[in-house]
Amino acid sequence: MENTSGIGQTASPPAKKIQKKLGRPRKPGNWTAALLNDRAREYFDKCDSRTKSVVTKEGDVVDVPHPAPYTIEGLCDYLDITRHLFASWCKRTDALGIRAQKIHNKITDNRVTGALDGTQNSAFAQFLLKNNNPEDYREKVEVENSVSEQAAAMFEQWSQSWTRK
Repeated sequence: MENTSGIGQTASPPAKKIQKKLGRPRKPGNWTAALLNDRAREYFDKCDSRTKSVVTKEGDVVDVPHPAPYTIEGLCDYLDITRHLFASWCKRTDALGIRAQKIHNKITDNRVTGALDGTQNSAFAQFLLKNNNPEDYREKVEVENSVSEQAAAMFEQWSQSWTRK
């Protein structure tokens, strides 16, 4: 006979609650200006050492240098940090902030020169420059003009006199 009363049956274990992590987030490491400089140099060397296989007229396959463009995202991925953390370093005024800003400038220079000499896609370089440096590269500037009440009254008076003629 089947027990339908529920007596004597074992209950399933309660589901585990997912707890939020409380407290301050862990620091991403003890970064110094020298360490950032060394690791960025490694990233730049890795990008510069990329090659591409090309077939010559004689039919031989030759590896030729084909450097990868520098990007903020690529650097952050190589350093295992977030773009947000790198951006916060660039805003600092200590040695780490100055080094981060110089690295940022080197990446920007690489994008601009690559777009100008044709080694990189100029439209994509423009897109990255606008997104990574919005304060420096803008497509349009909005200017707010205000007209004084006196000037507005004069304009209204002139427009009325023109409509009468």
